[in-house]
Amino acid sequence: MNQAEETVNSPEIEENNGWETFWQAGSRAFQLGRYADAEKLFQKALQDVRSPESVDSKRAPDEEDTLSNATTAERVVAQAKILSSLGELYLVQGWHVEAEKAYKKAMSLKEKISGPDSLAVAEVLGKLGIIYRAQGKFQEVEPVLRRALTTYEREAGSNKLDVATAIETLADFYRAHGKYDQAEPLFQKALSMRESVLGADHPSMGPNLQNLALLNHASGKYDLAEPLYDRSLKICEATWGADHPSCATILNHLGELLRMKGDFPGAEKVHWKALRIRQTALGLEHPSTAQSLASLALLFHLQCKYDQAEPLYKTLVDLRTKDWGPKHPHVAEMLNNLAEVYQDQGKYSEAEPLFWRALSITQESQGPEHPSVAKALRNLAELYEEQENYDEADRLFRWGLGVGEKALGSEHPDVTELIARYASLQKRMADSEDDDTPSTNWQD
Repeated sequence: MNQAEETVNSPEIEENNGWETFWQAGSRAFQLGRYADAEKLFQKALQDVRSPESVDSKRAPDEEDTLSNATTAERVVAQAKILSSLGELYLVQGWHVEAEKAYKKAMSLKEKISGPDSLAVAEVLGKLGIIYRAQGKFQEVEPVLRRALTTYEREAGSNKLDVATAIETLADFYRAHGKYDQAEPLFQKALSMRESVLGADHPSMGPNLQNLALLNHASGKYDLAEPLYDRSLKICEATWGADHPSCATILNHLGELLRMKGDFPGAEKVHWKALRIRQTALGLEHPSTAQSLASLALLFHLQCKYDQAEPLYKTLVDLRTKDWGPKHPHVAEMLNNLAEVYQDQGKYSEAEPLFWRALSITQESQGPEHPSVAKALRNLAELYEEQENYDEADRLFRWGLGVGEKALGSEHPDVTELIARYASLQKRMADSEDDDTPSTNWQD
């Protein structure tokens, strides 16, 4: 008999036989990381609160409670509470389809209880925004996050920390989509709100510091980002322990930053540490574990260790497609990386279709003006340049420059680098034209 069954069948619970006892036991199991036990207990609580003995016995046992057919409104509140707990449990494990279903059911009940513009509904909307983003449903993210934030800011009784969380969630979405000018003031506003309530050194400041680090990282301000990552990591380790998955997330970001600064040994050490934490805590097939594998594959690639990078990327294309679907940006990222491995080995016919497929996914999932589109276009342009197809390379470079300058500004490191690459192509094209021009020297 497992721990969940022992808890369910304990004399204390059998005596009380109440949904709240099951929910409390499930919450304890959740906190201890016993997710399978927690799910069984939450489901038992949900079954109990919906049972004919607990509510109106004239309806079917599987019929959902409403304010009109429940014995008391408290039963509806209970269902919403349990469903929210299930949603959070699924979300923590990366089970986004299940989490979305649970939260939508909870939100439907909360709208009936307290209205569509209540703080209870705003809380669920924030969770749905996170879930939509994780699933790549980007068109659905901003509307729900803005609706939640509007409610928090309008309600006089809103907790300042809840408002800060809502602001940070929206700001991080903008950051991820290259809208840095919209993200930065929101992050600063949230940071100020948190400090006014908790103080600058409170443990819960860690995620906010991480958000600012990510923004500086994405903006190319590496020297500002690194100490923020370090500070955030120390807070995480002190709060959750050094082997917590949240610490692995910070380590992964820090490893990427070190890689971008050219510190490959330091980056590899950090990524191996993150991989060990994620593999132990989350399992081999979890999306976060795959992320650490991808970081290591890129390091092997950059060091020309193609025999190690290529099989990893092939595996990651399959894992990302399974986890996120065939049209998610993570799939495009792995396709780009695999194509670059082929390109570096001169296997152009194998690289070309992968680059085009990645570009199509990026445009569809993130929009035609996202910075990632500029990167995908640069990859294709360089491939054609290597094959001396200069006209196509020129077209793609100019396209990518237009996207990059609009999204990031002309002074962003990625854009200035792209400008330099395009200038190099122009010189190469001019040299090629000179070579093809017949000489007018009478001695030739």
